Amino acid sequence: MNELPGLRNLSPLLIFSVLLVLNFLTPYPMMLSGHGSIAYVLRIEGTITPATAIYVEEGIKAAIDARASAIVLLLNTPGGLLDSTIKILDSIELSPIPVIAYVYPRGARAWSAGTYILIGSHLAAMAPYTIIGSCQPVDFTGQLINDTKIINALMTLMEQKAKERGRNVDVAIRFVTENLNLGADKAYELGVVDVPPVDGLRELLSMVHGMKVSTIAGLVTLETSSAELVEYSPSLRVALLSAISDPQIAYILMTVGVLALIFGLASAIYPSAIIGAIMTILGIIGLGATPLNLGSLALIALGLILLLIEALTPGFGLFGVSGIISIVLGGLLMITLEPAKWAVSPEWMTSFMWTIVATITPITVFAAFVAYKVIKVRRRKPSIGAIVGEIAEALDDIEEGGIGFVRFHGELWMAKATRKVSKGSMVRIIGKEGPRLIVEPQEQK
Repeated sequence: MNELPGLRNLSPLLIFSVLLVLNFLTPYPMMLSGHGSIAYVLRIEGTITPATAIYVEEGIKAAIDARASAIVLLLNTPGGLLDSTIKILDSIELSPIPVIAYVYPRGARAWSAGTYILIGSHLAAMAPYTIIGSCQPVDFTGQLINDTKIINALMTLMEQKAKERGRNVDVAIRFVTENLNLGADKAYELGVVDVPPVDGLRELLSMVHGMKVSTIAGLVTLETSSAELVEYSPSLRVALLSAISDPQIAYILMTVGVLALIFGLASAIYPSAIIGAIMTILGIIGLGATPLNLGSLALIALGLILLLIEALTPGFGLFGVSGIISIVLGGLLMITLEPAKWAVSPEWMTSFMWTIVATITPITVFAAFVAYKVIKVRRRKPSIGAIVGEIAEALDDIEEGGIGFVRFHGELWMAKATRKVSKGSMVRIIGKEGPRLIVEPQEQK
């Protein structure tokens, strides 16, 4: 089966449109087990990045909307960005629902940023053979930071969180000053976590049932023994941001992007320059070197510039498709379609989402149709190829190599003769040089 012309060029637009629609229609919570009250489960795995902070913020808001009785943060992380960690601590602090930090599964580690989150949560727990600690900050080369200003700030942060949650303050401080590490049994013995090592979510919820914790909403008694476990999955926006926020991927994106941009501009290879520009912006966003909204605006601005260039050049090609991809990426990273962000009811937001889908779909179909027609015209056989071999009438005597006029289909054309042509005779068109036809006398049969 032959592929429609131009469909290959439009595939990125169609893919992103479908993903955007799926992002609106796919429910994020996924029920795991249980009945009665609800406990939301959020997974913090791998490096903690800005995407992790947004994911936790979104998850807590979803749990509040669902009237959950508890939120469980499953920790298995080597650490991450300090700014993102503080944002997660702020989200926990503002949560009216008790947040339980749980280092899980067996053998998991909640080092550095993970330990800050554990100490700052309403309840803390660890699975057997898990580890916490190593909280002294490091720079981008992996070297320990010994700046007293930074150390004192983090030490005080850990101290205050431990006091607030009733945990061992001295041990909490040693996590920062001595890079102390503790296993699950020792952490419980020293009063760093609130329950003995427990292996499994269901066992954890049964163990903490009936415990009282202080939240921003006041004293809350946990009712979790028969709670439904609902795992909250990241939105498409968070998944995209998470992919580019991994430090290794972000550095690769920025480094390769800058090289591709420089090479493309220096060599006038536009695909390289365009891809390099998009990769560079994504890398900068991933590294947290610019606020997310500002980076998203840069992608949208780049997309608009590319579409403007496309509008000034014939056809629907490289600049147009690249512009659409850049705008879609910027929009996905910027737009947060949550009722809490908009201060409207969930019902209104559902209606609004369907309006967006109803708007995007016909525009996408129309753009695909127009692009198909334009590309079809561009692939059509050139008109000069169609007139080669046709017959015209000489209006002048034209010497060999000379210039004169001929009439072809009622139009006057300037023509150059390869052999002498007499006025009124018929000539055959054999080529074209710029605005001139190349003709020769028609052979008489």
